[in-house]
Amino acid sequence: MMTLDEYGDGQVHPGRLGRWLRVGLLGGMTLVGCALFIGWYLLNASLATLDGTASMAGLSAPVLVERDSLGVPLIRASNRLDAARAMGFVHAQERYFQMDLMRRRGAGELSALFGSATVNLDESIRRHGLRGVAIASLRQLPANQQALLTAYTAGVNAGLASLGARPPEYFLLRSEPEPWRPEDSVLVGFAMFLTLQGDGGAMDFRRATILGALPPAAAEFFFPLASEWDAAIDDSVLPPAPVPGPDLLNFAAPNKPVATDSGVGAAGIELLPRAWRERMRFRGGSAEDDHLVPGSNSWGVHGAASATGGAIICNDMHLDLGIPNVWFRVCLEWTEAGGRNRRLVGASLAGVPTMVVGSNGDIAWGFTNATIDNADVVEIEVDPKSPLRYRAPGGWRKFDDVIETFIVRGGSVHRQRFQRTIWGPVIGDAGPGRKHVLLWTPQLSGGTDLGLLDMESAASVSEALALAPRCGVPVQNLLVGDRSGELAYTLMGRLPKRVGFDGSVPVAFGDGKALWDGWLSPEETPKFLAPAGSRLWTANNRVLGTSGYMALGTRDTDVGARARQIRDDLRALPAPVSEKDLMSIYRDDRAVFLERWQKLMLRVLAGPCPDSSSTAAARWLEARGWVENWGGRAATNSVGYPLVRAFRYRTLEHVVAPVIARCDSIRKGAVYVEDRHEAPVWAILEARPAHLLNPRFPTYDALLADAAQAILEEAGKAHPRLADATWGASNLVYFEHPLALAVPKLRRWLSLDPAPLPGDNGMPRVQGTGFGASERMVVSPGHEESGIFQMPGGQSGHFLSPYYRAGHEAWLRVEPSPLLPGPAQHRLVLQPEAP
Repeated sequence: MMTLDEYGDGQVHPGRLGRWLRVGLLGGMTLVGCALFIGWYLLNASLATLDGTASMAGLSAPVLVERDSLGVPLIRASNRLDAARAMGFVHAQERYFQMDLMRRRGAGELSALFGSATVNLDESIRRHGLRGVAIASLRQLPANQQALLTAYTAGVNAGLASLGARPPEYFLLRSEPEPWRPEDSVLVGFAMFLTLQGDGGAMDFRRATILGALPPAAAEFFFPLASEWDAAIDDSVLPPAPVPGPDLLNFAAPNKPVATDSGVGAAGIELLPRAWRERMRFRGGSAEDDHLVPGSNSWGVHGAASATGGAIICNDMHLDLGIPNVWFRVCLEWTEAGGRNRRLVGASLAGVPTMVVGSNGDIAWGFTNATIDNADVVEIEVDPKSPLRYRAPGGWRKFDDVIETFIVRGGSVHRQRFQRTIWGPVIGDAGPGRKHVLLWTPQLSGGTDLGLLDMESAASVSEALALAPRCGVPVQNLLVGDRSGELAYTLMGRLPKRVGFDGSVPVAFGDGKALWDGWLSPEETPKFLAPAGSRLWTANNRVLGTSGYMALGTRDTDVGARARQIRDDLRALPAPVSEKDLMSIYRDDRAVFLERWQKLMLRVLAGPCPDSSSTAAARWLEARGWVENWGGRAATNSVGYPLVRAFRYRTLEHVVAPVIARCDSIRKGAVYVEDRHEAPVWAILEARPAHLLNPRFPTYDALLADAAQAILEEAGKAHPRLADATWGASNLVYFEHPLALAVPKLRRWLSLDPAPLPGDNGMPRVQGTGFGASERMVVSPGHEESGIFQMPGGQSGHFLSPYYRAGHEAWLRVEPSPLLPGPAQHRLVLQPEAP
């Protein structure tokens, strides 16, 4: 073998050394190049198939899948089952990892992918045994739903198998994707329940805590059902509760919690993290929007006032923003048994074979989260002679003792023991000899299904209203219109029929006097038919004032300012109203809700600064100029807007702090400052009752001055120059891929560039730093060619796909883009597999 001392003189010759170094470097570079080539080949091999042909078992005839310049697929099939197979194929090829995360979230199986970091989250879901519930639900589905789900599942697995390599996320996680199962689509539905409405019975605990801390009349004042901002579609007005007198509530007096037998003072379940509830203000240069809960806007115009002659439906669903986006655009065309050609277009959810919102040519529909109470905390008595039994109607019953076992990434096995009852899982102790159990709609028969499938064939508003209460989905405000011009509102989703109680606080079920007696029928479900030529709207607000609606548990509805602004925008549009006219409402970032707070802050800033230092005094004077010229909008270049909004939040905290302290003495963290405190706080600031003044401050003027000074200090820490404290600097919107959050070095490839955007929560253009409109849609059934649709991110979940970001810029700028797919750029034919 040749050595560097090949001349035998004991010397290392530089020429030889350089040659060997070059050979070694070349070899190393070759290995690296081969590895990069193989990696690049596998990444490209995992991209969706866009052109050519592919075979698929189970198809009755070829299916054509065309994609336009944004990657929106138009699926042309001979029947609905073939369309479902093709839809599953496309979902899997473009979004399988996202689908996998959704089913694992619904089942409590994320730890198999992410390890110990998600064990606690999985445990909280495992107590419900939702995979078993999903399997049981499948057996109860109607035959048409089962057939569709079977076809979709087969399509998903065919799409996954047709990829040249597994999706790239699995390479990074060093794992293999597991096949799709029919129950996984039900689990995706459970994941949406968890996202939209949670599972912890927090409403009941919060209300019980409030009633334990305050006299009932004071509780109704500080936590009102009504607000002067309410904009119900039936124009109902609920009178505000009067300001409590000193004989009822006095913050200067010692705190004496009201006696309660609810057990809320005992150890119970862990409520949602406090950080999730905290309101936005200046922190580290950005506005935290953890408190923003899933919501949405919808509005519509009756056909007698529309330019199309049919109703027009608008919808923007507000969810956490990320990449890929939660929705997947799709257009399906097939021929029904009677020979009618059917077209269905809108937003689907990868993992589910139905259309979530959109149009079928006869009707169009959209959703907003209804914030209706769909869970109850049941208080049960434990047998004093045996801790393994609990009281139920008819006598003592044994707890079902269940051990949930799941794999944690790395191979370890995690086991958790749970107790379950005829009503649901035990979620905590309620005091000596008592426990709390959660009764939750998805756990019950019919609570989750594919009933949304029937909306595809509904031909009129009246048919949709009859179908909506029978759909097993998270309870939603449904706005629906048809091509004849009819427009209506109702609640979609299963609503429990409560007997013997109102569901507002934990209640005992053991004696059988309180119970859920099935579901509300369509006849019992609140609904509203729009008069000819009128307009309707929903925005997570109180929608109606009827006794039937109010009895459903509406204490978590939005304060109403956003709904009112939408209502006023709608009513200001002259007839006939077009789709583009309605699209303008999406751009409305006027801060109507904060106008009176801007005037109040100006009055405060006209007074002396609490801090006499020259720096603070100079900032105080400068702030007055910014607030005076704030522009009245949540505009990215406004300095005054974030100052006014932060001043409002800090003032709410100051005024309500004594109430929160009383509630914390009973159950810490169950009650928090929220937008619904707007009405009582403003009433207090106008009346200035001495007995309701926060004892921390000598006067209300001092309270307001402290609020202003505090937020100016926060702004100064984040931005040495107040001129830099713009709303754009705070409202910088991030679009993160889940893996980029776990591995920041991947952010440059997986995530989108952050963007400063206008808008906020109290106006039609809802926008937070990681929250906002997950889609925007405008459509008149039968006139889909003039419909509008846009969403953040793109169609594909693969970062090398040309459709990973396609369409995102139009969403950022709120520019109209077509609802229907454009001219085909790619054509894929799915052929029936040869026998």
